[in-house]
Formats: sequence, C-alpha cells, structure tokens
Amino acid sequence: MKHTPAWKMRMDKGIGWLSRAGMAIGMGWVLLMMFLTTLDVVLRYFFSSPIPGALEVSEIMLAIFGILGIAYTHGVGANVRVTMLVEKLPTRAAAVLNLVTGLLGFQIIIMLVWYGVVMGMEEYRFGTTTDSLGIPLYPIHFLLPVGAFLLSLEIVKEMIASLSEIITGHALE
Repeated sequence: MKHTPAWKMRMDKGIGWLSRAGMAIGMGWVLLMMFLTTLDVVLRYFFSSPIPGALEVSEIMLAIFGILGIAYTHGVGANVRVTMLVEKLPTRAAAVLNLVTGLLGFQIIIMLVWYGVVMGMEEYRFGTTTDSLGIPLYPIHFLLPVGAFLLSLEIVKEMIASLSEIITGHALE
C-alpha cells in the first residue's frame, strides 16, 4: 500500500491553494475585462461614445490573467506536453526524465522571477506608464515574478514526486 507522508500532503495542499488563489484573481480580472469590453462596445456602437483607454486596460487585464493563471494550469496538467517517449519508458526512467526536465524548467522560471523583479524595479524607477491613461506599469511587471514563483512551486512539487518515484519505484498518491 502506498503511503503519502503528511508533509507532502500539506505541501501539495498549500501549493494548490496558492495556485487556485492566483487563478481566481486572474479569472476575476477576466470577468471585469469582459464587462469593460461589453460596455465599451455598447457605448461605442449605440451612443458613439467609447470608454477612453478601454483597450489599454483590457490588455493589462489579459496580461494579469495569463501571469496569475499559469501555475494553476501547470498544476492541473493542462499545459501542452509531449508524452510519447515518456509513456514507453520504465517507471524509474520516466521519473528521471521528468526530474531532469523539471530541473531545467525550474531554472528557467527562477531566472524569470529574478529578471521580473529587476524589470519591475526599472519600470518603477523610470515611471513608465501607459500611453493614453497614464497607468503605471510597474505593478504589472511585479506580478510576473509572483506568477512565475507560483509556477516554480508547482514544478518543485512535481520534482519531489519524481524523486520519490525514482527512490521507491512507485508514484506518491
């Protein structure tokens, strides 16, 4: 009988909660973006009075959704994966391959976290804003490392599962 340690269950639950929270915030932004776009279209075509900067705000909202939703997407396995080779490998070999790809992905995501913080600090220092409404861009740039960090937690969770599979020969439930 397979047994999952309590620390792993708590870790999975905590990371899952954070990913779902990011996704929920992102989905809230999409809902607001839908209302804004609908209102803009109605006002534009029926009253010839569009909402100034609606496109700008919608672009920002879409970026927020993508950034905050990526960890959840990865956590539920909805990212595109090519598993043709992995499915044909023995359990431990597949786990080794998953661990190696996890390490590579983790390294890239951690660089994204680091450079996202650097980019956010530069945007803050330069005071970069959107063209028509003058919305500061640095908060959006600081969301990139938040979303990437959440994704890195999901990758760490997978790497721990792969490492356990390499050691024990079976997956943790």
